[in-house]
Amino acid sequence: MGIRLAPLNVPMHRRRQTLGVLIWLLLVPLSLAIFVFSLYWTYTRAFALAYMTWVLFWDRAAETGGRRSTLVRRLPVWTWMRDFFPAVLIKEADLDADRNYVFGYHPHGVISLGAWINFATEANGFSGLFPGIHLRLLTLSSNFNLPIFREIIMWLSIASVSRKSCETILGKGPGHSVCIVVGGAQESLYARPGTLDLVLNKRLGFVKVAIRNGASLVPVLSIGENDVFDLVPTRKGTLPYTLQQLCKNNLGWTVPLFSGRGIFNYSMGVLPHRRRIATVVCKPVHPDEVMGHPINVAALTPEELDAVTRKVHAAYVESLLAAWEKYKDEYAPDRIKELELVE
Repeated sequence: MGIRLAPLNVPMHRRRQTLGVLIWLLLVPLSLAIFVFSLYWTYTRAFALAYMTWVLFWDRAAETGGRRSTLVRRLPVWTWMRDFFPAVLIKEADLDADRNYVFGYHPHGVISLGAWINFATEANGFSGLFPGIHLRLLTLSSNFNLPIFREIIMWLSIASVSRKSCETILGKGPGHSVCIVVGGAQESLYARPGTLDLVLNKRLGFVKVAIRNGASLVPVLSIGENDVFDLVPTRKGTLPYTLQQLCKNNLGWTVPLFSGRGIFNYSMGVLPHRRRIATVVCKPVHPDEVMGHPINVAALTPEELDAVTRKVHAAYVESLLAAWEKYKDEYAPDRIKELELVE
């Protein structure tokens, strides 16, 4: 198969969209390069060392909700990135700003691009669609050890996915909410185009966090998330699969084998393909309504809490499946299989 080169007469607005995605892709390497240079340069070395000391020993903002900057969330680069795919945000219901919410994002995809565009930026106007909802997109704590990059993602209202972080954010008051990419690293290994395989059956922790903190659950289904990269599947027993699982079990993340497109070609590279991502924010699932009465967590035994969690989880899954049935023909007409809970 030959390489499909991009034509020379690509319209400027499409070049701008590609630039937006390229800037996003280079955030980590550029941040690290700037920091390494600051260590090398005599005039900035002391500042760089002081900065990392502060990061490693004093700064706990990642565990308390980050340092949200509306200016950074509204930068034009994010709308360029949105239009590249394009990415759309679909609202199914209003969210009461007097409540707290745990958003569950599905699927993980290779790198959760739909979550970044819709919830870490204002490219699709999240704050206008859901007034009073102060949402933090959560990611691995290890990302906050990366100098400079950590500041960027905290400005984008991204915080740590630790239990302490979740409870701190949900405890800040009405409207403060979190978004968790539920399937995690394991689900990224299923991110094949044309499919929507979810790792959800045993993922009960995010439901329990919501119940313990009096929050409601908001299922989020991102149709097309798996389509933007081509995945090279790995089979159990092979060396690549073993290494992926070893990385996941020890570091909390893994690296799916994937390919995309390049800047000047459409056949190979690490940029995502121009394929639509439609992110559906479903109607909230209220645990009290599912159970038919208020839930007094303090009065529940561990076994009773587990039973409540499983019942609320079942209602959550039902809502997610209903969204798939409603939107699959419009946004996934070329699917090769139906949504499936594989783990």
